[in-house]
Amino acid sequence: MNISSSHRIVRIQGKDSLEFLQGQLSNDLKSTKKEYLQKNAICNIKGRIIALLWVNKINDESFDLIVDGSIVEKTFETLKKYKVFYKSDMVLLKDEPKNYNILKTEDWKTNCIKDGICEINSSTTEIFTPHDLGYQNLEIINFEKGCFTGQEVIARMHYRAKLKSSLYIISSTSIESINEGDNIYDENQKVVGKVASKIGEIGLIYLKNSDKSEDLYDENGDKFDLTNFKLV
Repeated sequence: MNISSSHRIVRIQGKDSLEFLQGQLSNDLKSTKKEYLQKNAICNIKGRIIALLWVNKINDESFDLIVDGSIVEKTFETLKKYKVFYKSDMVLLKDEPKNYNILKTEDWKTNCIKDGICEINSSTTEIFTPHDLGYQNLEIINFEKGCFTGQEVIARMHYRAKLKSSLYIISSTSIESINEGDNIYDENQKVVGKVASKIGEIGLIYLKNSDKSEDLYDENGDKFDLTNFKLV
């Protein structure tokens, strides 16, 4: 199982671990298999993503939650608020267990972006909803599993709202100098989106309106080169 050198691991153990995590994570842990990393989101009560997790189900009483290191403490504290109601223990592992293959962060992130997966970090936590980043199409949200934190807002958006936003992948030197979480502007200096994820010259850009994909500018007023710019 591959993870990156920038990941940290929160291990959950105890007889109530499955029940505890089912109430917080967006996917159905009952359907995952051993030695398979299942994608999950932890959201706040407003339905915004706190973290994207890669969950390794060791057994029904033991789970590894793999998360970007810049938000591992925030993830830990978020879960800690709910853990008090369950018989389970949480520990932040200091070293990666031997059963993981560690990739360079640059390689991991590049692969994620090419696959249209926006991983959350300290620059993007609690900014986006799952639908902003297309998580509903990436087997990250299970709408049949029952309640989890933020589920009502996310389900309402899924079943009742007409989605207008879109996620685009861009490959261009014009994004080298911008940062994740930066605003994107139109020709009238109106904010129309954000940089969701990037590494080098490749990135994911969130736009509020999927029709607004021409004449985009960064915070310095520089125009994006949209030659290699397409919907995820």
